[in-house]
Amino acid sequence: MSTSKILAALAVACGALAAAGAAQAYSGRVKSACKSDFYKFCPSYKPESPQLRSCMRSAGGNISSRCLDALADAGEIPRKYHSSQRNKSR
Repeated sequence: MSTSKILAALAVACGALAAAGAAQAYSGRVKSACKSDFYKFCPSYKPESPQLRSCMRSAGGNISSRCLDALADAGEIPRKYHSSQRNKSR
């Protein structure tokens, strides 16, 4: 799968999450696993905000495997997206 298709899949998944985002909090595991990604890529946004979700969506393929694992396990991104990112980083 090409990088642009991977990023498009993440954008679609995160877009759906952003629509439901304000009402749906990140799980404790996601918060813990993604904390460094939140601060690295989106330090000026409040946790749980739609802006943070949008910023993380923009970070796309730069998000850590640990964070991607937690997001996939929480059902917040498609597992197939995460698998293709993991294979790309090897």
